[in-house]
Parts: sequence; C-alpha cells; structure tokens
Amino acid sequence: MQKLYTQLIFKLLLSVIFIHTSNLDLSAQDSTEAVTEDETVYTTISGFVTGEKDIVLRGANLVIAGTIDGATTDEKGYYEFETDKTGPQLMLVTFLDYAKKSVQLDIVAGNKMTVDVQMRKEEVRTEEILVTASSFTSGNNAAVTLTPLEIVRIPGADADIYRAITTFPGSNQVNEGSRITVRGGNPDEVLTILDLASLYHPFLFDETFNVSSYSTINPWGLRGINFTSGGFSAKYGNVLSAVLDLKSYDMPQGTGMFAWLGLANASLDGVYVSKKKDFGATFSLGKLFLQPYFAVNGEHSDYSPIPESNQFGGTLAYKLGSTGNIKFIANYSDDKVGIFNASPSYAGFYNGSSKSAFSNLKVMVAPTSTTLLNAGASFSYYEKYDNFGVLNTTSKSYYSKGRADYTIQVSSKVDINTGAEYEYDGYDINGIVPVYQYNLKPGAQSYNLDQYYSTGRIGAYAETQLRLSKRFFVIPGFRFDNHTLSKETSFDPRFSFGYQVAKYSSVRGALGVYHQYPDMQNYFNTANNDLLPEQAIHYILGYEFNKDGNYIARIEGYYKDYSDLVLINRDAIYYRSEGEGFAKGVDVFLKAKIANKFTGWISYAYSNSKRKQYSATSLVPSNYDITNNLSVVGSYNLTDFLVFGATYKISTGKPYTPVIGADYVKWQEVYQPIYGETNSARFPTYDRLDMNLQYIFALFGKFAVAVASVNNILNQKNAYTYTYNTDYTQQSPVISNNQRSLYLGLGLQF
Repeated sequence: MQKLYTQLIFKLLLSVIFIHTSNLDLSAQDSTEAVTEDETVYTTISGFVTGEKDIVLRGANLVIAGTIDGATTDEKGYYEFETDKTGPQLMLVTFLDYAKKSVQLDIVAGNKMTVDVQMRKEEVRTEEILVTASSFTSGNNAAVTLTPLEIVRIPGADADIYRAITTFPGSNQVNEGSRITVRGGNPDEVLTILDLASLYHPFLFDETFNVSSYSTINPWGLRGINFTSGGFSAKYGNVLSAVLDLKSYDMPQGTGMFAWLGLANASLDGVYVSKKKDFGATFSLGKLFLQPYFAVNGEHSDYSPIPESNQFGGTLAYKLGSTGNIKFIANYSDDKVGIFNASPSYAGFYNGSSKSAFSNLKVMVAPTSTTLLNAGASFSYYEKYDNFGVLNTTSKSYYSKGRADYTIQVSSKVDINTGAEYEYDGYDINGIVPVYQYNLKPGAQSYNLDQYYSTGRIGAYAETQLRLSKRFFVIPGFRFDNHTLSKETSFDPRFSFGYQVAKYSSVRGALGVYHQYPDMQNYFNTANNDLLPEQAIHYILGYEFNKDGNYIARIEGYYKDYSDLVLINRDAIYYRSEGEGFAKGVDVFLKAKIANKFTGWISYAYSNSKRKQYSATSLVPSNYDITNNLSVVGSYNLTDFLVFGATYKISTGKPYTPVIGADYVKWQEVYQPIYGETNSARFPTYDRLDMNLQYIFALFGKFAVAVASVNNILNQKNAYTYTYNTDYTQQSPVISNNQRSLYLGLGLQF
C-alpha cells in the first residue's frame, strides 16, 4: 500500500479554488453575453496588477471576498473575470512577497469595470527572518522555507505534512510511514501541536506491520507551520527532540465544495464563510478502498481484510468582536487491516485496527493593542487492537489538555511570552500476552494482562524576546513541569539568539535543557514509578543565507547530551533512569525558487547518535541512527496548468540487532534466539525515486485537477525488517510493500 493520497483532496481546495483561482474561464461563457437564460446579469472586471516601479506581477491572485469569482494575472500582469455580485464588494489581491491589498468596488450590474492595482513589498521585521535555530517555517513572512503548495507537490509525500518534512535535513521516516524521527531520536520524541492541542495519534495504520502510516492532518487548513528540529522555545515542554507547531486559519478562506476520486480513495469536502465573515464552517468525509489500486499495481502481500479506513470531521468558527475568535475542531478516523506475516514460531495473519477521535476548542482575544491571549481545551481518544498468534490485546489512550498563552509587547524591542498548561494522560491495556516474545504460536504460554495507568502534568513557562539592535536578538526563557505519577519536577532554562550579519545572512544558535517523561508503558516495569524525566541538553550553531525565501543556503551543527534514559537494571530487573547517550551532526539545506516556474531543494544530514538505553549494555547506535541522509526535491511548471515533480532519497540503512544463534527449548518445541550486540548490524542502503504530474483544467465549466504519480520508479527492494526460519539459521529480508506503483486521481470543484 503506497500511494493513498488521503489528504490530496485539499491540495488546491483553499489555495487554488478560493484564493488562487486560475485564469481558466470556469463559467464557459462568452464575455459579450451579459444575460444568461436565467436572466443573471454578469459584470466584467479587468485591469493590470503592478508592483513597485511599475513592475509587472505575473501570477497575482484576485478574488471577490466571500466568492470564487476571480482570476490570476497573465504574463503582462493583466486579469479579467466575471461576477454576478453587485453593489459594494471587496476585491482581495495577493502576490508572493507583497502585502495583501483590499480594493473597494461599487459594482453596477452589466457595466464593465477597469480596476488597475499597484502593490507594495511586504515589510518583514528582522526577527521574522531570523526566527530561531533549527526551524523550518511557513506563514506570511518572506523567509518561509516550506509552503502548503510545496507540501502537496512533493512526489512521494502524498500531500502529507510529515512525509514532506522528511525531505528536510535531520528528519527521517519510520518504515516509510508518516511518523518521523529527528537527529537520531525516537519517534515519540517528536511533539505535534495544533492550535495549542497536543496530537499524539494523528495517523492511520500507525505501528501496523508492513503497512505505512498516513497523517490525518490537512495542510491546506494551516496558516502557519513551524518545524523545529532542536533548540526550541520554552513554550514547548515534555519533548526531547523536535516540535511541529501547526496553526490553522481562524476563519475558513472561502466557500465551496470539492470532490476527489482516485484509485485508492474518495473524499468530499466543503467550506462556508458568511457574507460578514463572522462565521465559518468546514466538513470533510473520506473513504479508503484499495481494490482498484491493487488491480492496477498488484498485491505485494496477502491481505485479509484489505486495508480500509474512514475519516470525517469539521470545524466551526465565530468572530468575537473585532479582535477575537472562537474555533471548534472535531475529527474521527478508523482503520482495519489483516496482513500475512511469517515469524520463526508462527506464520499467520496479523490483524490490527484502530479508532481515533479528537476535539479542540480554542479562543483568541486581544485585550489591548499590545497583548494577545490564546486559550484552548482539547480531548483525544485512541484505541488500538492487535492480534498475531497468541498475542491478542486492546489498548486505549486518553488525553485531555488545557492551555493558555499570553503575549505582551512591552515595546518595539521587548516581547514577553508566558503560559501554563495541564495535561491528563491515561493508558489502559488488556488482553493476552506471550510470556516469551520468541514464542507466538497459538497455545503458547501466555498471561492475561489488565493494567491501567494515569498521570497528570502541569507546566508553565516564561520567555522574553529582546531586540538588542536591528540585527541582534536574544530569547532567554525557562519552564518547569511536574509529573503526578512519578512525583518528579523538571526545570529547563533555555537561550537562543540570532544575528543578521548582512542583508540576507544570519547566524543563529541555541542552548537549552529539555526533559521528557517516559512513556506510560515504561512505568509498568518499575518498582515504585520511580523513573526520572529523560534529559537532553541541546547545543546548536548555524549560518543561513535567505534571499526572500527564493534562495536559501543553511548549514547547522548540533550536539545533544542525553542522561536519565530508561535502562533495564540487570540486577533489579526493573527499568531505571540510568541510561545515557549523545547525538552530534551537521545539517545542510539548499533551496532555489525561480519565478513561477521552478522550486527545488537539496538537503543533506550527517548524524552520529549513540545511546545506552533499554537493553543495551554500552553505548551503541541509537535505533534511528541514520549516518548519511540525502534528499533532492524539484517541482517545475511545464505550463501554467501542468506541473511536474521528482524526489530522490538515499540514506544509510538504520541499525538493527541481529540473531547470531539459537537454543532449542524442548518443552516449548521452539527455538530461542541468541541476539548479538544491540544495533550492531544495519539494513542495506535505502534509496527511492518518486515522480508526479499535476494538471489543472476545466471540466463541465468547473475547476478540476488531475494527478498521476509513480512511486519508487526504480522499484528498489527496500527492506522493512528481517525474519528467520524456525531454527534461526537463515535470515530473510521482509521487503517493504512500497514498491513501484501508479496512482491516478481527479478532483472537481462545484
């Protein structure tokens, strides 16, 4: 299962349809006709859009607020479109790197209007360019390194924000799925936040044998993306490696519906905004069905049942006065799969399923012109079922969180950010578990598991952003967290800085202490819940050249010192906080954007990560120590409506622990493996080439987009894991199901 495009439905819904409406004549109506059969009167609006010094702006977007009536300027900066709106209307004009402009119109039905627009460069404050160390951001500033459109167009990313991030240095996919690891850390050391709420299970088919996970997050609903691979702000707690901070639009960006049909899935989505723009709503429905996909590409595994999933959700937003907003988000997803797996002790179908529900209420108000308050409350539920041989368990996770952030702009040089949060975490697991992990056959010795743990965590932070000069800023801060289960408290001082050495060049660095409380399951194996929060100290220094986001060159070095990692104490046979480790490396990132034709980047990461953790008896390569990782991404507009893209990835194989022998256990009638040193072997080099083609056109007079993509074009047999025969004398690779495959899809706006 490879190209599922569960998020593709949104790829042009909000940007192309409602804001970046193309210059296709979607009404399919001759401009000389002023009256249709139903007597609707249309008005033609046209003109030129220019920038400073009368520079022609090709690709500027114009739209009547609250409608889909609009156009995109051609190579001469000219636009023309028709609308049936009359009276006072607001026309919104946007262009990359230019300040958004609103033009007041007074439309008289049937009277042609000529409206020329001149735009000015958007002013960008120095601190917006510098941001902080190790960050890749998108938003409204000129220094963005990742945009929603780029996320959608990255071949192999499947319009998935997590997969897109893995083309940036320092991050890697887990088994080609959506979970990511950063700079040698584990996947659970990456925190995702959406509108103040923590997302712990935003994936379909998560941790399912040889079935890649997919994110449920819609990139087009996001107004800001901030991915930080280290040295992050004091506002983020209980996380060791990286933070993906997502902010959605306070109000939907248009009105309309969009349908998607592909080889593997179908979706229907709608967006509504009131005329006064004080109320908005969205909905989304999605269904995964793989029979057509398998009919074209073949099945690389035996399934029973074939993977399937469902998704639905939506948002409600209401404007509070002139400066406030309240927004509610709710989403549900489920999945189910049965896939054949042959292990040394048992061969049969692994059956797994999951259910996930998430809701969040966020309120934003600006009490004064220099203060901002954001507050939110969220709840999420995740249930997972696993069955393979004697193993048969159901686990449930419950999360609830309340958070408030308060920002005060003391002066043009001083900002103060403070906040507090409380998070409840509950974990319940019950079922049948094998006594010996190497014996999974039905009837093997097992025990009934029924355990429940819960904890609370309260945290608070304060930090100050000081602009010491036009070119230099520092951000000192601190936070503390208290964990009710272990009764441990952590204190994290942090500091980052940025210095603009030239117009487009800056030096950035960070130093800080970071803590993360161990996963709830680890407390099952302690004597008195006496695990300390795991600790990492980050040291980061880097240089960046960034010319308005069009040309970016970045190099950054880092070192992380780990302590208090979870380790098996072989004398007490309990988990103790006695582990240690380090990670060091260099990240390199080069990006170029040429007019409206080409966008591409090259990222390279060197990493050396070692840990003494869990069963390791000494410092060994960490589970995700990927020494060398190279990604090359390119997207080229062949025409105004046809886009071609390609992505190539190659990396060092990840470590694994080999089996070096086996002893026959007569009373169990199975062999017990003898393992070599932890992570002393590696998978073969991983490489993959993906390509896609996107075509925008008119169908039945409506906006349409068609997608054709081929993943793993070279059909590389990348290994998912290794298995062994019954006596462990023969090792065999289990090939990833992400082999060469074709995906076709069509989207239609109506």
